[in-house]
Amino acid sequence: MEDPIAIEVVLVELPGESQCEVTIQVGRPFEDPDYPGEWLCPVSLKPLYSSLRPARSNSAFQSLCLANSLVLDLLHAVVEKGGSVWLEPGNPYPFEAYAFGVAASLRKGCGQ
Repeated sequence: MEDPIAIEVVLVELPGESQCEVTIQVGRPFEDPDYPGEWLCPVSLKPLYSSLRPARSNSAFQSLCLANSLVLDLLHAVVEKGGSVWLEPGNPYPFEAYAFGVAASLRKGCGQ
């Protein structure tokens, strides 16, 4: 990926497989040259996924949010399938730390 704006390395262990390093990269949103007004945000989780489509939206900000959401969804799917995700050995990935803003408060439900 050219010009990533965020890079993080996590450890992933899929059920029945060895632990490996996965590099998360989120790129800079850009306007789709073929569809003016549409924005794309590149995202990568190698080697867990060899090729992901960029997040697409009609806003640069939303495409960036969608790219980050995709990363979290794919990593959380590893855990849901019985695998593990860590920042470092023995330090589980803090998914809850990545819930922010109004969306995080809406997920708690009314009055909570």
